[in-house]
Amino acid sequence: MTAAVIKLCGIRTPADARLCAEAGATELGVVFAPGSKRRVTPEEARAIRAAIPAGLPLIGVFQDASLASLQAALGAVGLTALQLHGALPGGLASLGVPLHRALQVSDDFPQLSDDFIDGGIVIEPGGAASPRFARLLLDGPQGGSGRPFAWERLPSFRARFSAARAVPLHLAGGLRADNVAAAIALVRPDGVDVSSGIEGPDGFKDPARVRAFVAAARAAFSAASRSSEPSEPSEPSEDLESSNIRE
Repeated sequence: MTAAVIKLCGIRTPADARLCAEAGATELGVVFAPGSKRRVTPEEARAIRAAIPAGLPLIGVFQDASLASLQAALGAVGLTALQLHGALPGGLASLGVPLHRALQVSDDFPQLSDDFIDGGIVIEPGGAASPRFARLLLDGPQGGSGRPFAWERLPSFRARFSAARAVPLHLAGGLRADNVAAAIALVRPDGVDVSSGIEGPDGFKDPARVRAFVAAARAAFSAASRSSEPSEPSEPSEDLESSNIRE
């Protein structure tokens, strides 16, 4: 298993950014999607970027974005990567940063079928092959809503996805400190992504929930990594050694 990613998303203030960074997040996310209650302006995103360590990735989250809006956000904020929901514009390869494809998964989502992957290329819902993404994020039916989807459908998909040598698979949608371990054990994702599961009633990041989520995800990734390690070869028995000598 590659180094696990714990992405805390929907950051709205520098104070929340510092809280999440200090708690051990490996990535932070800022939302630019119109209509989102977590949407930030470029100026707010710049303040968040300035509040966190330079080496901590800051991912921009977009919905149905135009190429011009993506270019503007990159120029204004200094984002590490772009997470793209909904319709995709042309010309994405010109952006020059890693692109993460996010797909909303409903219980009858057809793209969890064998047709979803073709030689490691993600197949878009319309049937066309996508650009080469650096990551695939499977999210709940409505991004940022805290609603999960049927994770139990994912283990067989995960095996096919890995066999095709596709990109890293990340999981979101309804994750909280009390269920992230079960999700990691079941799906074996390369990373997890959370927004609402670490927020308080006021919609901002809750320190206790942030720390509990990071601790639970870390422990679960560690356990998953240990269980996937090959066992140490056993020492040959004296009988086997003697047999080999006689041969």
